[in-house]
Amino acid sequence: MAHFYGKRTAAAVLAAVIACGIMSGCGIPSDSDKIVISADAKAIADEYFPGDSSSFPAWKDTDRSKVIASVDEPEHIGYFDITFGDFIGEYMYYLMIYGITDDMSDANAESCKNYRVNIINYLIFEKLYLYAAEKDYGISESSLTEEQKEQVRKTAEQVRSDWATNFYETANAKLGGKASSDEIDRLCNEALEAVLQKCGINDDIFYKWELSSKIQELAREEMLKGVTVSDELIQSELDRIISEAKEAAENNITEYERNVSYQMAYVPDGTRKARHIRLTARDGESKDELLQRAKDTAQELRDGADFPKLLEDHGGADEHISLVCRDSSDTDRYHYSAALYGINEKGGVAMPVENADGSYSIIQYTDDASGNLDMLKMQLKAYLKSNAENNVQIDAYDKWTNEYKYNIDCDTLKVAPEDIVTYGITSSGIIG
Repeated sequence: MAHFYGKRTAAAVLAAVIACGIMSGCGIPSDSDKIVISADAKAIADEYFPGDSSSFPAWKDTDRSKVIASVDEPEHIGYFDITFGDFIGEYMYYLMIYGITDDMSDANAESCKNYRVNIINYLIFEKLYLYAAEKDYGISESSLTEEQKEQVRKTAEQVRSDWATNFYETANAKLGGKASSDEIDRLCNEALEAVLQKCGINDDIFYKWELSSKIQELAREEMLKGVTVSDELIQSELDRIISEAKEAAENNITEYERNVSYQMAYVPDGTRKARHIRLTARDGESKDELLQRAKDTAQELRDGADFPKLLEDHGGADEHISLVCRDSSDTDRYHYSAALYGINEKGGVAMPVENADGSYSIIQYTDDASGNLDMLKMQLKAYLKSNAENNVQIDAYDKWTNEYKYNIDCDTLKVAPEDIVTYGITSSGIIG
């Protein structure tokens, strides 16, 4: 299943794909319905999106008012109807973003089919969420405060403005490179309007996207009120990790070294921390010369030279290793560990250690290592709460999908029934 490019994500993708050097703050026109699209604007739109829905044989004859997904059991609920027009505009944007002019070709058929599935899945998800937001939590456009509505409008205007600025360089060139900012802004807005028309999407789509996001955000906040994690559960998980960390440190040092949580939970007595400078051969520098430079650098560090300055001078890598085990089983760390534990006191510097790639490491014993149970406990609490919140949302979505079962016109969408996958939800969107 291809990744779902959400509505806001699509805007970001478009911004990345359409090259834009100078950003101008192209403001949304006060009355975008009355934008007069000039020949230059049409040319820009054609450059970025050569076709429109009528140029794709698979879609050109489909009635936009045709219902392609609906809830009919135990009764038909008109709110849930999704039309071909709802779908095709989103799909045309996808084709535009990737410069696809033949979505049924061998090269594009599979990815385009996956995207059609993702679009219908998201449209269903959105319908269910917004319906539940009003039915279960009393949240809808009419329940928003004037301040919230104004925030939605401003965000929508900014998103539209950002999209329009993607045409800045091309618009500037069309105007001879000497036009005023206002003239370039005007042409950018015309070009965007031309693209919207080619895709069959009304200009108010930006407001609708932001309104949907706001309603979902507020409903999610209501849904998750009161979700907590008990201190007992947090302590139980902490005890489990401590026990596993001790077991790994004693019997499987490789597993221990690879697990940051283990290192936060438990550190064997006498474990050390270190930092190092890695020196690689400069142009024309022989192996012997590199070794001598490493020895000289180590001596400078012993004599109190500034570590960051030495690092800068030699182009090395400053690495504060959280800990280095005495009995490391890792080949690269073994020699590093041996050198580190051969140092007699904190601040001491080992003789240069040769690495597998021929470079040398200057190792300094900085401190004794210790765990960080407080930080681990905070992370566990956040992780467990996130899981609990996800479970609440998944349960809610499962309830909605069981209560309101969708029938999908797979023939019109040109997908197979087995391609349709019902998604769960997370706090940040959709999960497969």
